[in-house]
Amino acid sequence: MTTTTLRTRAVTGWRATTGDAVLVARRRSLQDAGLLALAAVVLAVTVLIALAVPRIVLRTADEGVQGAVRDAGPAADVLIVLGSAPGFGAVTATGQPERVDNAATLVANAATTMRSSLPESVQAVTGPVVSAVQSSPLTARLADDLVSTRLVHLGAPTTTDPVVRWVSGLEPRMSPEHAVGSSDPRLVEVGVSASAADELGLSVGQRLPLTGPTRGDVVAVVTGLYEPVDGTSPVWSTYADLLDLQPPPATSEVVGRAGLLTSDASLPDAILAMQSARSTTTAFRFPAAPDEVRATDTREVARAVSQIIALPGPLTGSDGTTPSVVSELDTVLRAADARLLAATAQTSVLLVGLAAAGALTLVLAARLLVVRRETFLLAERARGASIASVALRALAESVPLVALATVVGAAGAWLLVPDARGTWVVAAAIVLVAATAPAIAAAVVVAGAWTGRRLPANRADRERVLGRRRVRRLTAELALVAIAVAALVSARGRGLVQTATGGVDLLLAATPVLLACAATVLVARALPPTLRALSGIASRRRGLVPVVATARAGRTSGTRVPLLTLTISIALVVFCGTTAVTVTAGQSTAADIVVGAEVRVDGTLDPAVVAALRDAPGVTGVAGATSLSERTFGRSSGVKAQVLLVDSADLAQILAAHGRPVDAGLAGLGSAAGDGVPALISPSLQSTAALIAPALMGAQAFVDLRVVGSADHPPVLPMTSSTLSDAEGVVVVDREAFAAGSGDEVLATTTWVDGPGAAAAVRDAGLADTAGITVTERDEWLSTWQASPLNAGLLALLVATGLILAGYAVLGLVLTVVATSRERGRTLSALRTLGLDARTARAMTFGELAPLALAAVLAGTAIGIAVPWVLTGALGLDLLTGDPAATSLQVTWVPIVGATVVVLGALAVAVGVESAVRRRDRLGEVLRVGER
Repeated sequence: MTTTTLRTRAVTGWRATTGDAVLVARRRSLQDAGLLALAAVVLAVTVLIALAVPRIVLRTADEGVQGAVRDAGPAADVLIVLGSAPGFGAVTATGQPERVDNAATLVANAATTMRSSLPESVQAVTGPVVSAVQSSPLTARLADDLVSTRLVHLGAPTTTDPVVRWVSGLEPRMSPEHAVGSSDPRLVEVGVSASAADELGLSVGQRLPLTGPTRGDVVAVVTGLYEPVDGTSPVWSTYADLLDLQPPPATSEVVGRAGLLTSDASLPDAILAMQSARSTTTAFRFPAAPDEVRATDTREVARAVSQIIALPGPLTGSDGTTPSVVSELDTVLRAADARLLAATAQTSVLLVGLAAAGALTLVLAARLLVVRRETFLLAERARGASIASVALRALAESVPLVALATVVGAAGAWLLVPDARGTWVVAAAIVLVAATAPAIAAAVVVAGAWTGRRLPANRADRERVLGRRRVRRLTAELALVAIAVAALVSARGRGLVQTATGGVDLLLAATPVLLACAATVLVARALPPTLRALSGIASRRRGLVPVVATARAGRTSGTRVPLLTLTISIALVVFCGTTAVTVTAGQSTAADIVVGAEVRVDGTLDPAVVAALRDAPGVTGVAGATSLSERTFGRSSGVKAQVLLVDSADLAQILAAHGRPVDAGLAGLGSAAGDGVPALISPSLQSTAALIAPALMGAQAFVDLRVVGSADHPPVLPMTSSTLSDAEGVVVVDREAFAAGSGDEVLATTTWVDGPGAAAAVRDAGLADTAGITVTERDEWLSTWQASPLNAGLLALLVATGLILAGYAVLGLVLTVVATSRERGRTLSALRTLGLDARTARAMTFGELAPLALAAVLAGTAIGIAVPWVLTGALGLDLLTGDPAATSLQVTWVPIVGATVVVLGALAVAVGVESAVRRRDRLGEVLRVGER
């Protein structure tokens, strides 16, 4: 065979395959324009969802991370501290201390160097640096009063606008050089805030002798009064004493605390006035910029902050001094990142489910399209068309439509959430399915016709061939079930998040979909024999509907794609409802655990205030508690324990009022008689208590303990709500009993106030406005937690996903009804010639499709409840509820009944519409043609 002949055959084959493909595709598209438009709309919506959902989650996560950084306040700033002021210790040729006149410039240059030395990721999320040179605490004498103070110089070298506005007097200037050996005090010109000056009675020109670690006698001269240009600026975040007079401690002899502000000119005098290098500190504060933080960058920023805290070497100044770095930004970002991963895990489950349901709906639409064209496709095959040509014509029709729908969906997603982040993987998979499904379905139809393949005439050979097919099919089904079980076990064991990359494993996120596939296989195997049994029962009874409906249902139930579509959709509808209810109920329980009562007051209260709270109307209980630092459990045991001292009887009453578990023996800790102080210990300390005599170190000596029970549910205090570092367990002791046994005075640092009037009583006592006191109300904490961007966004996403999946279920059921209507119409038309009425025909149609719908509802409901029950920990619901102990599965009937009503309602409507269409059929034409 020559090369020319081969080339001629190839060209002829190519022409035969591609000839008139565009013309045929255009003609067929016009004939089925309605169905194609429906498929295009479904594809556009599914692509929009696949692209928009990850972006919405990232946007919501951005808001959550930014809110967490904003709530952390100055603690999230990156603070770099040097041990002394610039130029401190310089001496003249005669050995006398030298004044460094350019100290402010040195500080500004050091701040610029620090900024450039920070990792780029940290620079991107921090604002302009705030430099500060401050002295050790000093005391200023004002007439007969003492004022706690300090010398502070503030500078923001990256900004040109001043931070203060001088409302009276002048900006501090440099004082005359202090003469060597002079007995006159050193002078430092300073400014005072107008607000503090008004409260203290200060005026311009007043002199304030300073006491503290100074170099001889030092006097601060007030040359001006100022107001901040912007009181909310990060410059003042840790310098409230420079804005207003701060209240003194309860036992202090000073009248208040007010800072003294130095200028660039007076800074050298302030540095020279201090006694030693330890008397001054230079700090560079880089305020966290919440608006610049992105959820996708939290891990990198947290890692960079942790590195500079542990290894601040790259920030070493020009003088060789290694600074110390202090920041909680890494802790805040890691906590936010953990919540983001939990939300991402749940979103991935929803996204994969939405993509699977949407893709299967598109497959059903392609299947319906091929069913409508089956006669023409078989005719083409009979006339010699190849399978490739049939598939190519289908692609020529589907690809342009899919491209247009994809562009519309992507544009819609961009208009809805204009963000370049997210992933195209899921959307690309959906687009691929939409483009190839019609071609594959058409190829499968024509491949079985005119192939020349026949079964052997010999019965044994024929059974052997059919047996091989059954074995291959059974093997594939068993493999699918095994994969689903393996994904479930893996997700339960290590969660949906990959430990290596911190991302979500899409295979494990597809666990509900894989379980739905496995359930579909099992239902498809179990439904036909069940229907045959029902058909046998129906054949022994009177009535035509049960016999015909069960007989035809056996054939309809064998279609796995509609069953899988319905099962996945219903399973995820139930999953969304169950997860939403579980998270909502868990948040309410977490409020009881975290707050502990209607109101929690953190800080030391006066006993008279506590007594007034107990007597306030509507207050049913008041309990105090405190947490000691980690103490050795037993003499020289080396085992550390966290010690909680509580008002045991009152606390047990409050816990019981909120339905919280109360450890046995808690209420009697304060009244139990015997040797040693009664205590409850956590199970992790039981083995230690069995080996040594339990004891705790008090202020002076060890206090013997007598273990009376197990602390399985210890109270949550603000300082113990996080993971303990070295403590191996918790010891709960009554506060008064411990005080009596140790002789120590134990003041409560946390007070729980319970009852319907608790919030009003705390407000009337004015505790919310008291310095050093923090008031947390249960309802306020719960509303704030629920309204946080990540929690509120995820709940809205669950509800929206449930509604969309219900729509997919309805659409899949309608497409199934339409796809099976041709053969059913032939049967019903034949029965109509025998006198079948329309009502009976509708009952037969409903009875034929109802088993498919009910089987999907039952299987989907089981999966929708089982997945959150088995994967509660893997989904990270505890990070969304607010406390791990608050997360427990909550099953509600609403999504189950809702899904059932939607499916059966859609089935009833579809049957009614089909019946109305069938009434227009001409029986003679139907019987003659043989199909409709």
